[in-house]
Amino acid sequence: MTFALRVVAALAACLATLPLARAETLPAFEPPRIGPPANGSVALQIISPTVLELAIIVGGSPKVPPDGPFPAPEVPRFKPAEFTVSVDGTTAAVREVGFRRRAVYAPLKQRDLRVGNYVYLQLESALRDHQKVEVTYAGGVPWLAKVRANATSDPLRLGPAVHCNQIGYAPDWPKTAAVGYYLGDLHELPAPAAKEFIVVNVRTGEVVHRGALTPRPERNSPQPWYRHVVEADFSPLRTPGEYRLVVPGHGASYPFFIDEGMAGTFARTYALGLYHQRCGAANALPFTRFTHDACHTAPVEVPARPVKTLKGFDEADANADLFPYVRKGSFDAAGGHHDAGDYSKYTINSAGLIHNLLFAVDNFQGVAELDNLGLPESGDGVSDLLQIAKWESDFLAKLHDDDGAFYFLVYPRDRRYEDDVLPDHGDPQIVWPKNTAATAAAVAALAQAASSPKFRERYPEAAKQYLQVARRGWDFLVAAEQKLGRGHTYKKFTHYGDLFQDADEFAWAACELYLATGDARYERELRTRLNPRDPNTRRWGWRRLSEAYGNAIRSYAFAARSGRVEKNKLDPQLLRGCEDEVIACAEDWWKAARACAYGTSYPEPTKRVLGGGWYFAGDQAFDLAVAAQLDYPAMADRRPAFREAVVSNFNYDAGCNPVNVCYITGLGWKRPVEIVHQYSQNDRRMMPLSGIPLGGIQEGFSWFGLYKSELGAQTYPQDGAKTGPYPILDRWGDSFNLQTEFVVTNSARALAAAAWLMAQSPLRTQPWKSQSAEISGVPASARLNEHVALRLNVAGLDLNEARVVWEGRDNPAVFGRDFAFTPRHAGEQWVEAEAQWPDGRRVFAVATFGAK
Repeated sequence: MTFALRVVAALAACLATLPLARAETLPAFEPPRIGPPANGSVALQIISPTVLELAIIVGGSPKVPPDGPFPAPEVPRFKPAEFTVSVDGTTAAVREVGFRRRAVYAPLKQRDLRVGNYVYLQLESALRDHQKVEVTYAGGVPWLAKVRANATSDPLRLGPAVHCNQIGYAPDWPKTAAVGYYLGDLHELPAPAAKEFIVVNVRTGEVVHRGALTPRPERNSPQPWYRHVVEADFSPLRTPGEYRLVVPGHGASYPFFIDEGMAGTFARTYALGLYHQRCGAANALPFTRFTHDACHTAPVEVPARPVKTLKGFDEADANADLFPYVRKGSFDAAGGHHDAGDYSKYTINSAGLIHNLLFAVDNFQGVAELDNLGLPESGDGVSDLLQIAKWESDFLAKLHDDDGAFYFLVYPRDRRYEDDVLPDHGDPQIVWPKNTAATAAAVAALAQAASSPKFRERYPEAAKQYLQVARRGWDFLVAAEQKLGRGHTYKKFTHYGDLFQDADEFAWAACELYLATGDARYERELRTRLNPRDPNTRRWGWRRLSEAYGNAIRSYAFAARSGRVEKNKLDPQLLRGCEDEVIACAEDWWKAARACAYGTSYPEPTKRVLGGGWYFAGDQAFDLAVAAQLDYPAMADRRPAFREAVVSNFNYDAGCNPVNVCYITGLGWKRPVEIVHQYSQNDRRMMPLSGIPLGGIQEGFSWFGLYKSELGAQTYPQDGAKTGPYPILDRWGDSFNLQTEFVVTNSARALAAAAWLMAQSPLRTQPWKSQSAEISGVPASARLNEHVALRLNVAGLDLNEARVVWEGRDNPAVFGRDFAFTPRHAGEQWVEAEAQWPDGRRVFAVATFGAK
């Protein structure tokens, strides 16, 4: 039987009642364009059988707008009669026209505003499969003048309203996709008339699963958003392979894998992201293509001048010299991780990274054995997460003054940000002053490392050193309180650590020192400083396990389970309070995920006020994974639910969201290119470095110099409109948006949760240490505009299931096994390839040649 006949037979048998009879026309999936759509581009998409979307990308003015409020452009008013829709040559009536507008691209370095204008045509009659559609416009809107666009209602076309995890699903994970779409002032796409969906094997065209679409409306929102979203649950499908999910009349999803190693994709990608943040060392092939030499290795200066004259210190209290510098000159502060999109290193976030990773190593089942994440240290018999935490701890242990207090921050000496250089050409750095919040956080993290059973076993001498440093830091804190009084020792420098002033860090430090030493002095301090049932330990009174209070509660709840202390050394009432708070936090995030149409733990109190910004689903996934480790008998029933919510949060970040964007760089089909990151703003590539988590919910666009308030003003409907505002989960544009910027604490939490899933999979014992790849077809020299055919080759690995991204000088980034490179300018040409397999293994290759 021929391939076409096999496909027809399979489809006929499985889908006798569904409109896919012409399966022999199964199209090959064409990978999408990477990066923003071009100015002037026009695209017609068939959203549903009765809704067409006409997208026109309009370039903004090359001039920077003036200061002050930016006027919103006039909203075009369309009439149905201005549009002619031809279906197989016959005119189809347009019932209603809708519109929305949003900036789709706004880079930081060079003004290049591109605005997406989306016109929605509601048809009187539904389209049938395989019909050819043409739309023309005869109205007076200039950017639509003489537009003519075409599309075909192929049942397997890419459907923008069909949202899936673009990375994939593990066989035993819950597997869900969503269907829904925003139509501007026509509001929300109605739920599909078809009540069924199918899953199709990409390679064979075989229909491997069918199921019912079920309502998944958004709950607890003050706006009528996402009320018509439906869910496609295909959890029974466990056969490994590459698939697309098809909703009749609405098209198909992006391709995705079902694979035993899928958790490894998340864990290895987040680990790569932290490798990219590593400071004081080189990033190099074969571990990444985003390379640089060792950075920030020069001694760090202790300023001699008054604090208030330091660059960037205008946010600080004018009386910040509460604890003057003692040390003079400079000292070695190399190591650690760049804190966020800039190259600074914040003590409080450094401490948070250590806590999250060491907690996972000590308490998450199987994580201590993971030694195959593809890092330089992988394969040496030591847990990769443990070694990342050790790298950070060694840095933190150096960051104290001679009086035992810890500096708040390592920062550029002469300006706010090193925003025009790569890290290995970074600025001279200084340390900011000391405060009690930073000191207590460092004390806590180092004491935790010192008492971590896994850490002490592997690094006994370092553990002893850390504990000595932590004790000295605590002595400083005690002296400060004796001198100034409890509650009067804290000075704010920035928002980091300011939520509870220093009260939470004091509690955490007392907790970790008690668990490390058993000293009754620390236990007394802990009992007076920590009450896990007190709403004042929660952010805004409701967000549990917040900041350092959360770290203390988490550590105490698991102290005996991890082997740090005997259970009879713990206060039963305090222990039960901590355990209950851990469970209650997970319950909050599970309920939030269930109440969200797209399965992420968007909290109800934030939703009620239409809030967003700095939302990282990996944070919630971590809290859910923590609770899943508790061994209460009752947890046997809750553990699957918590794991389901971990997975649904990862699904959201991996593209199962209203805009189909993957909020983890280096993954998925629809990838952002403009992120808040100094390396990516200054390197030669269009694509950002891989493994960086991006905030998945934003209130709106950031204000910044080249655009000021223009991006928000361009939006229609307005994000902040009193009635009918732009839905919050749809508020994405490929722009420099501070509300999406991560810190390494977010990375560590996501890595820990992903590592837990990976450790439960067959991948936990898979050997992997990054290996070299090569690009074939590289000429010694080429002529300008000459076609150069290149191919990626990797010894011992099958590239058929890998997703390969290519980049080259003056050439756009593309997906594909092969790359057609064309030199545009004379001189050295560079080309790079990055391949990623369904289990998260990656290889990188780089080549150069000349052109004239």
